[in-house]
Amino acid sequence: MSSPNPTSPALIHGEIASVFDDIFFVRGAWVMPLPLRPRISRSMTILRDPATGDLTLVNSMRLSEAGLASLEALGTVRHVIRLASMHGADDAFYRDRYGAKIWALEGSFYSRGLTADASPEENYFEADAFFDSASDLPIQNASVHVMKSPRLIEASVLLQRDGGILLSGDYFHNTPRPDEFTNGIASAGMRLFGLARPCNIGVGWAMMTKPSRQDFLSLLDLEFEHVLPIHGVPAIGNAKERYRPAIEKFAKKAWVAGEESQSPAGAGPVVARH
Repeated sequence: MSSPNPTSPALIHGEIASVFDDIFFVRGAWVMPLPLRPRISRSMTILRDPATGDLTLVNSMRLSEAGLASLEALGTVRHVIRLASMHGADDAFYRDRYGAKIWALEGSFYSRGLTADASPEENYFEADAFFDSASDLPIQNASVHVMKSPRLIEASVLLQRDGGILLSGDYFHNTPRPDEFTNGIASAGMRLFGLARPCNIGVGWAMMTKPSRQDFLSLLDLEFEHVLPIHGVPAIGNAKERYRPAIEKFAKKAWVAGEESQSPAGAGPVVARH
């Protein structure tokens, strides 16, 4: 069913850019529901089936009418895949507009706001299908990696092509500096909290969810050469080694969860915010 709540408006965004054959990327903005209204950047990946022209949106972001016209020129929107627990606010728009099938991580739900203490009773939108690490998504030659110990469960999709292309949830950022989609207050926050750097871990996400050391280190078991992040610009070439220092650094943080505090698969609240 469609969301009973109004969907968020289209915010400023850039042009859709081709990064690999039949893989496209677009960056845009999100205004966080906080005092002073910090505006941060976010990114969406678009996958096209070369045989059918069907499009799958990963980490959806509502586009302007001009942006939607460019999207429609690429193919037909068929699927939306939600990887990140704190994203998904625009999923309902793409189902309402195109009848897209919404895929969400098993055990997740849609709740407004920034808190990690939301409950399933606050769910305002129902996905059409749920997936886990054993699921087949509507993407060729792809596998799913799930981080199950955080309070907010996360997934990534690994495309088995071009040396491995990882489509990440909130844990991988690549924001060397504040960009044109980031306002002054958000830029100051990025510098203060160490987010203005390339190939980084999402600091706020990590501190909120407290993934286990093993969860962080499991990312190094994946074989990938490139990362298309949910925040920032594509990391093209040697991405695993470029992210390794941040992964190993965060795995040593004193506040990461111990193995004994892991949540069961699919447990724990999941919050949609942008």
